[in-house]
Amino acid sequence: MKLRLPNFKKIGNIALNIFTFLTVIIGTIGVAITTVNPVNLWWNIAPIQTPLGIITYSKVMQYFEFIQAYYYFALGASAFTILLGLAIHLRSLSQLIKILKAIPMNILKSPLILYKDLKRLRDWIFNKIEYLNSESTKWRRFFTVMKSPYSMLRAFGLNPQMAIGLLAVGGTAGTAVAVNEIVIERSFENRSPGIYSAPGEYPDEELEKLMAWRKDNPNDNTLRIVLGTTPVEEITISNVSVGTAFSGSALPSGKTEAILIEGKSGMNTRLEIGELVFERNTCKTLTLSDINAYKVVVQHNISDGQSIAQTIGTSRDLRISGGNFMAKKLSTEGGLYDRIWLDSGSLTSTNAKINKLNLSNIVSKGGTCVIRQADIGLLTIQYNQTGHDQNFATKEFAVQSSTKASIWEVNDNREVLLTEPATQ
Repeated sequence: MKLRLPNFKKIGNIALNIFTFLTVIIGTIGVAITTVNPVNLWWNIAPIQTPLGIITYSKVMQYFEFIQAYYYFALGASAFTILLGLAIHLRSLSQLIKILKAIPMNILKSPLILYKDLKRLRDWIFNKIEYLNSESTKWRRFFTVMKSPYSMLRAFGLNPQMAIGLLAVGGTAGTAVAVNEIVIERSFENRSPGIYSAPGEYPDEELEKLMAWRKDNPNDNTLRIVLGTTPVEEITISNVSVGTAFSGSALPSGKTEAILIEGKSGMNTRLEIGELVFERNTCKTLTLSDINAYKVVVQHNISDGQSIAQTIGTSRDLRISGGNFMAKKLSTEGGLYDRIWLDSGSLTSTNAKINKLNLSNIVSKGGTCVIRQADIGLLTIQYNQTGHDQNFATKEFAVQSSTKASIWEVNDNREVLLTEPATQ
């Protein structure tokens, strides 16, 4: 039996064709990405979930930035890749040069070629239209009968009086159902997660894009308030569940705080708050640090170990004014978030200002509660439940010595063995 050898020439041709296809496609994509820089398109597409993992917004943006930094090198490499693929496909550089020389003439002839192609397309479309018109007569008659109950009843042999009588009875007994689709716009009042630039009622698209919200972490359900130079009259967040307090939720990757209220550590930017009320909240731990207040009221709290350092300070009483340009109240009631975060954003040398901040009836689990880097007129911490490990030695409610106040009022705070609340 004679052994037949594989057709290496055919295999080689197939391999070269595949190589040509890949190089031309890669080169074309490279030219397109380099010249267009599709940042906005990628923002709308990202993230992409694959069986091998998630392609996040930030990972791809690193490549885009690299390509733009070496713009002409990237463009030249992409064009060379296309020419390499075409040269290998034609097996001859001279033939490729002939094709390139013929391009100008082909461009000149292209209007005539396009006209002939459009003419053939036109004729094909009209042929199909004529065919459909010739076949549609029976369908038109069918739908005409179906859309007219009276005509259909008459076609069944009923006289006009009986047909009208049946339609009248059917109309009396019938019911109508209207379905209204209500599209709720994302907003602070509507309990929508997102990144808000206070005093904006709606999520800030530029900030969300800058911080890649839900692009690096598709399941990000954080309620973040970024304060700017505009003072805010009042911010209220109440009756919400945070962290792992509800099913299917988790803290964002790399984050440990379920509730975080902060200025900027090591910078000249702090939070200025006329009055901060933190009451009826549930925390794994509650820590207050680097706070200068006029008066601190800590009362009626229970905790799984507590340490309240009453350090005397010299701060004056504080309230925030802003006149005509002061922002109005931001308020949300109810909602499920993986994290609540209020901070001073990109400010580096000026303070972020709020006249009154209310955080009330917030049940958090799986993460800590932290208030820091703030100057406050009146700070009230009351009726909170803090703890998780049933160990008084861990001091899970801590007012650190860096929290200073001119007046301290500390009443009826008790240590009780506690665990975190059950997941709802």
